Amino acid sequence: MTAPTTTARLAVPSDREEVAALCLEAFADEAVITWLLPDPATRPAQMRTMFVAPLENAIAAETVLLAVTGTGAPIAVSFWIPRAEAPEEAAPRSGSGAGTDEDPVGRRLAVLEDATEGARPDVPHLHLSSMAVLPGQRGRGAGGAMLTAGLARAEELRLPVHLEASTPASRRLYVRHGFRDHGAPLELPGQGPVLRPMWRERAAP
Repeated sequence: MTAPTTTARLAVPSDREEVAALCLEAFADEAVITWLLPDPATRPAQMRTMFVAPLENAIAAETVLLAVTGTGAPIAVSFWIPRAEAPEEAAPRSGSGAGTDEDPVGRRLAVLEDATEGARPDVPHLHLSSMAVLPGQRGRGAGGAMLTAGLARAEELRLPVHLEASTPASRRLYVRHGFRDHGAPLELPGQGPVLRPMWRERAAP
């Protein structure tokens, strides 16, 4: 039996609920998410807050790219964020316990944001901020399909692409698609993953 073809497309507003469910399942075991939200019991609710609320704006901004099967079912999701010339100065963090011992998730999130913002290139680019595939669909080309489509879009926009690979396997995939290491690895504390900043120049005009 021939496996269904995997293609990629931008998410549209009518995809919102399906993409939300996809994110909750596909990112549940992702390296950065499991470090950021280490308690499996509370992780689903915390992920819902993290992913679902911003989805409407992200989809409207055409920053959400899906991999879909031949039947049209989304099986993977990626986020491609336009970035300006230089990182903006970080605003003071506020909120009850944010970044303190009383809010360990907020503290880890602050560490993650500081690390990744510090490594961000100071030229306009697309930031492939995250990508995940449903567990049962991994190894079948969904990530490659999204990368091919996302990089084609980057070329249309005449922009290079930056990302942080969170596992050796994802780094190998990105290398196959023309990315190269860009700067020192980012070691997250508390036995967190080592993120490897990577960069792909746009094709010469």
